[in-house]
Amino acid sequence: MEMRIIIRRVIIIALTIFACFLLQTSVFSRMEIAGVVPNVLIIITSGFGFLKGRRLGGVVGFSCGILLDLFNSSLFGLYGLLFLLIGYLNGLFRKLFFGDDMKLPLLFVGISDLLYGLFVYVSMFLRRSRMDIGFYFMNIMMPEMVYTICVTIPLYFCLEYMIRKMDETDSKRGNRKIG
Repeated sequence: MEMRIIIRRVIIIALTIFACFLLQTSVFSRMEIAGVVPNVLIIITSGFGFLKGRRLGGVVGFSCGILLDLFNSSLFGLYGLLFLLIGYLNGLFRKLFFGDDMKLPLLFVGISDLLYGLFVYVSMFLRRSRMDIGFYFMNIMMPEMVYTICVTIPLYFCLEYMIRKMDETDSKRGNRKIG
């Protein structure tokens, strides 16, 4: 791949991650339902993993996690590792995905959000001896998962469209001979 194409892809992906971070921390934080907000960064991490494979899913996930670590975390690198694993694991299922079927991406976004919630419970609450996982599961993890899945539907189509256009543009530019 040509260096210009790689740089263009990196810039587009970085802008997408930053835009989704802003969506999650500013727009959706004002649209709180039942005390939870959707996890947009889980959606794009899962989406990139699912649509582009485990390598790019892991890189996007790590980038999202580090961004969260910079602004929200008391233990730097924890979210980076978690999101890297989520992106990588979603990328393992790329071959099972059939373009128009939304059931599998929705399922894996939901599972990823539950893993994220469990991770947050273990790392933040269990350390402080708060043992009521049933309460946390029913009042935080489940509502957040449902809200995230609802937001996944329009956002996933936008992400899929963006990736498809980026691939088409890159293949057209890559096929042209310079000189």
